[in-house]
Amino acid sequence: MSKYQYTEKCREVSGFGGGYEDACRKMVQTGMEWLDKHKEANPTFDQFKNVYGLTTNENDDMKDMQSAMNEAISNGASGAMMQVSTNHVLYAHKNGWEKYISEMENVTAD
Repeated sequence: MSKYQYTEKCREVSGFGGGYEDACRKMVQTGMEWLDKHKEANPTFDQFKNVYGLTTNENDDMKDMQSAMNEAISNGASGAMMQVSTNHVLYAHKNGWEKYISEMENVTAD
């Protein structure tokens, strides 16, 4: 079991519920665990304005982290799942898991 746990008050990562949401949360947890094991890593990528599910210029750290995230769900991630989960990982890593969960519990957050 991951040390990174969601509470019942948390809103969804994906907004799609069910198994899709479970997979996104598993990917976020795995990304956080990967960063714990790779303290010197600095995963980066570029995103397109108004385009979701497609990223570019992933550095090697990002590729390795996303590979671990995808493997955690039997390599079944769509581009949208990967992008949203990765953004959640990067936010949680930058701001801390506690702040991330606090934001996820805030039902008025965007």
